[in-house]
Order: sequence, then C-alpha cells, then structure tokens
Amino acid sequence: MKNHITIFLILLFSLSGAAQAFNGYYPTPQPGIENPVTTIQTALDKLQKFSANRDNTRPELLRGFIENEIIPHFAFDQMTYWIAGPFARHMNASNLTDLETRVKKAFLTSLDKHLSNYNASSIRFNFRRAQYRGNNDALVTVLLFSPNQRPDRLDFRMKRLGNSWKIIDITANGISAALYYRKHFISTLRQY
Repeated sequence: MKNHITIFLILLFSLSGAAQAFNGYYPTPQPGIENPVTTIQTALDKLQKFSANRDNTRPELLRGFIENEIIPHFAFDQMTYWIAGPFARHMNASNLTDLETRVKKAFLTSLDKHLSNYNASSIRFNFRRAQYRGNNDALVTVLLFSPNQRPDRLDFRMKRLGNSWKIIDITANGISAALYYRKHFISTLRQY
C-alpha cells in the first residue's frame, strides 16, 4: 500500500509540473534581468504621465516621446521576422532590413495618430503575471479599465534580448499587430 501512495504522489507531482509548464512556468529570477511585466508597467506608466500633460498634442513633443520612451521597448528586427512569417525564409538580410524600416515607419505613424487623441489618465491597468514559453519568450497580459466601458485586453509577446525584455507583438482584444501588418505588407511579401 505504501508503494502505491508513493507512486501516486510521484505521478501527481510530475503531472502538476507538466501542467505548470503548459500554463507558463516561472523561471528563476536572474540578477540584472528585468521582469517582462516591469518592462510593460514602466512603458504604460510613462504613457499615462505623458497623456495627462496638456502639451501632449504638440507633434514635436509627441514624436520625441514616442521615439525616446516607447520605441526602445520594441525589437523591430524580431517583430519584422514575425510579421514576415513564412515569407521570411525567401528573404535575404537586405530585404528584411527594408521591411523593418517600412514596419517601423508604419508603426510610428499609427502611434502618432492614436496617441495624439489619447488620454490615459482615467484608465486603470491590471497586470497579470507573465507566462513564459522558455527562458527568452514571455507573454504579458494587461487589462485596461476605462469608466463606463468593458475592459480591454492587451497581450504583449516579449523576447528577452540580453538583459532586457522587448516587445515583438501586441494583441489587442484578440487582434494581433503582427498579423495586421502582415496583411498590410502582403503585396511586398509576395514579391519574395
């Protein structure tokens, strides 16, 4: 009977470990490496403070804020490869660099347009614990609560590059930015 209990406990612990890995295991924190949730919190805090500023609609201030405070949180090379998807295997380094430039320009234009009318001062953020898919890949979910509206969900796909985490895709309420840009650039991608 003792052997059956021991085998049952071993089986139970091994299954719970597998379930934890499936749901996103939590790697041991490493000194000098920021948590991916902290990366997103920092960016959204900066955005919230900037949007509360009366001068946030001045184009030169907005562009400077985006380039200095938001863009450094993205890995456009990784994002571009993700956007290219199966077309990437037919592209050389020059093609990928050209596409990266176009993606970054489209992304900046979109951010300019949307952030010029954005006021985050009344929004509350609920950050979920990161789900890891290996040591260098994580998903960070954030719920945004606005007055008199249903919460919005943002999922940030993150890649660890060196000692920091960078965003390679954002999914807003189930719509992926990478898939949107893949459709946007599909005629360019089909050339390869």
